[in-house]
Amino acid sequence: MNLQEALQDYLHYIQAVDQKSLATIHFYTQDLQEYLSWLQMQGKTEMEDILPRDIQSFLSDMEQGDIQEDGLCYKRSSVNHMLSSIHMFHRFISMNHPSILDPSIHLRGGKKEQKLPLYFNPHDIELLLDSFGQDAQGLYQKAILELLYGCGLRVSEVCELRINQVHLEQGYLRVIGKGDKERMVPMHERCMRVLRTYLTQIRPTWEKRKSTRVFLNSRGNVLTRQYVHTLIKQRLQALGLDERLSAHSFRHSFATHLLDGGADLRVVQELLGHSDIATTQIYTHVQNRRLKEAIDQYHPRSVKKEK
Repeated sequence: MNLQEALQDYLHYIQAVDQKSLATIHFYTQDLQEYLSWLQMQGKTEMEDILPRDIQSFLSDMEQGDIQEDGLCYKRSSVNHMLSSIHMFHRFISMNHPSILDPSIHLRGGKKEQKLPLYFNPHDIELLLDSFGQDAQGLYQKAILELLYGCGLRVSEVCELRINQVHLEQGYLRVIGKGDKERMVPMHERCMRVLRTYLTQIRPTWEKRKSTRVFLNSRGNVLTRQYVHTLIKQRLQALGLDERLSAHSFRHSFATHLLDGGADLRVVQELLGHSDIATTQIYTHVQNRRLKEAIDQYHPRSVKKEK
């Protein structure tokens, strides 16, 4: 079976039968096109030709920087994500074409390095959110960041948000997250206020053609992830805030500030849409680090304080 034919069969399945979101399909397509391009460079043209060692070599090249033209190495998390995409692709092909074996079946991802997330302190996040003007553009941009911080949404979730997922009267969003999992996320009053203003006063004047997306710019185009990342980078520079912070730092801040305020870890897990509590527990490591820093700085018996 030809590689590209197999890819088209799989993409058709996840779109038409599995009904994955456009964002999910986009990520799978990117991963698998990169994987198949590498295989073709190795002289592999048929699915039957692929061996377990081919997949291992591809993943090794990713880690060592032999895939990208700029020589950058992929992080362990990205390599594991790629392996997951490869697993699902080969599983689908082998199930639908029994004569083609699954070469990925015994391959496992490596342990992902755990890095503590960067987050805003409450003062800086307030400074940033209060820095927007009251004009249409300012309210549009503020509404985007309010959902990132006030609801803990991923950038992709904000970009993909539809009108029928917003329930202002009841005060919550119906969010479609990773793996097309649905969760209900309450909105606080300030978040609802700016979103209501955008939806009722600004969006109707910007909508050039009928769209179900919540966020449209002044030209009627849908919100993109690139726009969000650029907006945040520019705002951080303008305010002199830590430029290592990113769009995902809003989500980290949402979780960290909730836990600091006494929220239960299970509640935060549900709000973030994490399927595994272990994913949410990284925020307890953030708290532990801060507690240790407080002891080191303020306790009279601290060795660091004596220096």
